[in-house]
Amino acid sequence: MSYIDQNLLTNERILFRTKKHVILFFYPLVWSLFCFYASFYMLGNPILAGLIWVPWLVALVFWANSGLQYLVSDYVVTNRRLMMREGFFFRRAKEMRLAAISQVSIDQSLLGQVLGYGVVSLSAFGAYDRFSLVAHPVAFQKAVNEQLDQVTTK
Repeated sequence: MSYIDQNLLTNERILFRTKKHVILFFYPLVWSLFCFYASFYMLGNPILAGLIWVPWLVALVFWANSGLQYLVSDYVVTNRRLMMREGFFFRRAKEMRLAAISQVSIDQSLLGQVLGYGVVSLSAFGAYDRFSLVAHPVAFQKAVNEQLDQVTTK
């Protein structure tokens, strides 16, 4: 059970959930491809052949970091709050009541529009937060705005 599921209030239900986008794994993938080709070069040189494990160790660290970021990220819209959690070693968790949110905006590059990721920015009457590489940011914004309409019409 995730952190967000454990911290739901009575009669609170999850309406929309997303995570970080898999584009997060792009740099580890590029580094792994570099390591693959560098290994052939390093094997041809007897001095570098003993250090062939070094770039692969760096690749492992990149993959582990990206994997942890992906696994522990959670962005949720409930019928009462907006809850976001990122980070493993340095956790960043935000919970905002829907009534306190004044604006939700998204920023997407062309690649982000094609692949479906972006930066979600929240304004809450003086507070401002940005969450990057969020998957399905348009759907997230729509879910928040739908709930804001329901909160303000009550």
